[in-house]
Amino acid sequence: MLAGSAISAGIFGVTEPAIYGLNLPLRRPFIFGCVAGAIGGAIVGFSNSHVYSFGFANIFTLAQMIPPQGIDATLWGGAIGIVAALVISCVLTFVAGMPKSSAGEAAVVTAPAGENDILAPMSGSVLALDQVPDGTFASGLLGQGVAIIPAIGKVIAPFSGEVASLFQTKHAIGLLSDSGIELLIHVGIDTVKLNGEPFTAHVKEGDRVQAGDLLLEFDRQAILDAGYDLATPIIISNSDGYRSVDIVSGSVVDAGQPLLSVSH
Repeated sequence: MLAGSAISAGIFGVTEPAIYGLNLPLRRPFIFGCVAGAIGGAIVGFSNSHVYSFGFANIFTLAQMIPPQGIDATLWGGAIGIVAALVISCVLTFVAGMPKSSAGEAAVVTAPAGENDILAPMSGSVLALDQVPDGTFASGLLGQGVAIIPAIGKVIAPFSGEVASLFQTKHAIGLLSDSGIELLIHVGIDTVKLNGEPFTAHVKEGDRVQAGDLLLEFDRQAILDAGYDLATPIIISNSDGYRSVDIVSGSVVDAGQPLLSVSH
């Protein structure tokens, strides 16, 4: 279900569902996508292809690459680069990108009672996910969850588990709990554009963490001064494996208090 939604969104230039919901949790598809994109980009560069109008990268980008004098070799070079990136990434992913445990229909995660609770990773005001000012998160494409408008610039581990992914810009972190919950914490909206300046990471990918451990720190005021919204989506990316995801906190929560509960 998520893969189909991610493809539909990606065609029109919205790549967050594919990145956060699939490629980063599975890791290898993300790496293969980077490799294929580099190869495709090299072909486009060697072909001296250009875009001649402003627009977002999506299925219509090829039309922007048509030179004013008409179709020439640069357009064909751009088309070959795009197709090469798509084909190479698909082939690599089909051949070696899906771990055996992830192939086919995902199994429903099971865990002993009490291990499916998620604590608040930060203190602040709780916001329903559909109220987040970002369509990708608000639509639930990335999974069910909630958002917090942080009162303090600290993010702690909401359960015991492992750091599954950490963006280079340190604005988002993916966690895997001991009971199998896959969680994404994305500090602010569009804060990737800040290039990591207001963020400090206290963990790295692969680290083992216990509930309450400090994961990230960030400068709230710097983010606000730069014009970005502080709403922080907290997404269970494998929520399709659970019967329900419930908010168990009040409208204001302290870090370390119960926030979400999942059930089968």
